[in-house]
Amino acid sequence: MSDRKHMKRVREKRIKSIGKQVAKHEDKIKNETGRKDTTKDYWRKEIDEKFLKQIDEDEEYLEENDGDSNKKDN
Repeated sequence: MSDRKHMKRVREKRIKSIGKQVAKHEDKIKNETGRKDTTKDYWRKEIDEKFLKQIDEDEEYLEENDGDSNKKDN
């Protein structure tokens, strides 16, 4: 039970921190000019491939386990 609580907390924190990172990347896309290795396309790709995928996985995990905990409480 404590492992599930811990994983829930970890994933909730990760969703918040990834949200902040997405905001930083979007700010860079708007305000900064790209360089050789960090172009605007790179930042957009990183948001799409890494961050949004991770958020989706974490939210799916939370939904699955939230349903399980409600069943056990009843």
